[in-house]
Amino acid sequence: MKLTDPAVDISLFSLPIGKEDIFCDEKPLVLEIGFGEGEFLISAAQCDASRNYLGLEIKRGRFRKAVRTAKDLSLKNLKFLHIEAEIALRQVFREGMFDLALVNFPDPWPKKRHSKHRMFNREFISCLARVLVRSGKTIIKTDQLSYIEQIVSEFRRSGLFRPAYPSPGFVKAQREETQTKFEKHFREASQEIFSTVFLNLP
Repeated sequence: MKLTDPAVDISLFSLPIGKEDIFCDEKPLVLEIGFGEGEFLISAAQCDASRNYLGLEIKRGRFRKAVRTAKDLSLKNLKFLHIEAEIALRQVFREGMFDLALVNFPDPWPKKRHSKHRMFNREFISCLARVLVRSGKTIIKTDQLSYIEQIVSEFRRSGLFRPAYPSPGFVKAQREETQTKFEKHFREASQEIFSTVFLNLP
């Protein structure tokens, strides 16, 4: 695997893998779960060469589009992995590998009968805590108020993280220079966006 190849082939490694396997250095590592078409991570990697960025995406079409875009830029600090997030967190990555985890607009599964499919449950949060460094940070954004409330509740119940914000545990997200395609769409529609931050407990 070339340093400038944005697609990671985990079959080339013995599992679990560490950041030095992917990037050949020990820079702080940022993980984005569900990177969509990769626009957020690509922009972040271009703006900040002091950190490495790794994205997970299960949808093949989005993964391929992000890889095509990133290949033209030849960024050494950006990689993408086509895999289901919980499998990666549980089986692929070493403990304490990431300094920051980002989840931008996870599928809210708004219908009550579908809520069981939501990403944030006890098992997923436990896997996330395992791969973060001590006091590692998780940042989550969504346009769904009911979902951000559930996410905060699940993180608190886990006992593995502490909230960065006082009650209710989330805030209205401020506009940033780097935005995902979803965030731009929601803001153009004047929808409120909510953000929560949790810190991994030692």
